[in-house]
Amino acid sequence: MNKNIRVYVFSIIIMLFAQSANSGGWEASTADTSFLYNQGNYAEIGSAQITYDITANIQGQTSQKKMAKNQTRTAIAAKFQYGGFDFGIASYMSGAIQLDGQAAHATGCPGTPANCSAVPSADVTLNSLALLSRYKFNNSISLIGGINRYAIAGTGTVTSLTGHYEVTGDQIVPIVGLAYEMRDIAMRVELVIEPNTNISNFTAKTSANSSTTTAAVTGESMKIPQTTTLNFQSGVASNTLIYGTIRQGSWTDAQISIPAGNSAAAITSAFSNKTSYSVGVAQKFSEQLSTTFSYKTEAGSGSTSTDFFTLSDGSQTYSVGARYAMGNMMLSAGYSYTVLGDVTVSAGGASATYANNTISAFGAKVGITF
Repeated sequence: MNKNIRVYVFSIIIMLFAQSANSGGWEASTADTSFLYNQGNYAEIGSAQITYDITANIQGQTSQKKMAKNQTRTAIAAKFQYGGFDFGIASYMSGAIQLDGQAAHATGCPGTPANCSAVPSADVTLNSLALLSRYKFNNSISLIGGINRYAIAGTGTVTSLTGHYEVTGDQIVPIVGLAYEMRDIAMRVELVIEPNTNISNFTAKTSANSSTTTAAVTGESMKIPQTTTLNFQSGVASNTLIYGTIRQGSWTDAQISIPAGNSAAAITSAFSNKTSYSVGVAQKFSEQLSTTFSYKTEAGSGSTSTDFFTLSDGSQTYSVGARYAMGNMMLSAGYSYTVLGDVTVSAGGASATYANNTISAFGAKVGITF
C-alpha cells in the first residue's frame, strides 16, 4: 500500500495556497511542515490569486460596496537531508488585513454621518520566514523544531473615521512539533505548536487622517497568538488517502491595541478564539496523476458584532486539487470556493451588513526533488 500511496501524499500541499479563510484574527497562511517529509532534497514554489467577493451596505442603504481587497500570495520552501536530520526553510505570507471600507462612503460623507462607512481601510501584511528541522528517532517517531520570524511588510496602514494609524514590527517565535508515522499504510499524525508571543518592537504612529503627518504614541501592543495544529493522514486503500487538519488559534490573548493620540482615537481589535476543521480525500489514478478534494469549516462568533474589522460569521470552504508528476518534477494546481456566514456589524449609530459573500482562490505550484 505504501508504494502506491506515497507518490501523492504531498499533492495536498496545494490546498495551503488555496486557503482564503483561516482561524481568526489576521492569519492568512499557516506554517507548512509537510515539505519536510519529502525524500532527499526538495524545493517548491507556489502562488495563489485570491478574489474576495465581500460586499456590504452601510446603515441599511441599498447599494453594496466592496469591503476587502484581492490578494496574491506566494510561498517558497526547500529542505535538505543530512543523516537523520531534515533541515528546511520556508517563506510565505502569514498575515493580512486588507480592507477597503473607507472607499465605501456614500455621497455626502462626512457632512452627513449616515452616508459614512465605519469600516476601516487597511493595508497590513505580515510575512514569515521559518527555519525548521526534523529529527527522526526511528522509522515511526520524529521531532520538529524551529523558529518563525513574523514581520510587518514595510509600514502597515489603517485608516478609519476616527484616525490614521501606521504600524511596524517583527518578532521571532519558536515552533515545536511531534510526528508519528506508520509508513506501510501511509499514516502520519503530526502536532505542531507556536506559543503566544508579544511583538516586543511593535511601534505605532497616528494622526487625524491620512493626509496629516503622523507622530509616535506610547503604550501600543500586538501579540502573535498561540496556535495548535493537528495534521493527520492515512491510506484507506491502495490508491486512496484520507487526510485532515484541526487548527486552534487563541486569538483572545493576541489583540492589537493602539492608544489615542495626535488627534486619533484609540483603536483595539476584538479577535475571538477560533477552531477550524478540514477533511479530504486524495485519489491516485496513475503513477503521474493524482487528485484531491477537501472540505473545511470554521465557526463564527455570531450573526452580530460591534467590531468593524469583522467581515463574516464563520466560513465553509470546498477545495479541489490535482498533481502531475514528470520525472523529478511535480506540478500542482488547486481551486477553492469559500462561503461566508452573514453578519451585521454595528456600533455608535453606524452599521455594515454583509450577506451572501464568497471568496474564490486559484493556486499553482511546482516542486522539484534533487
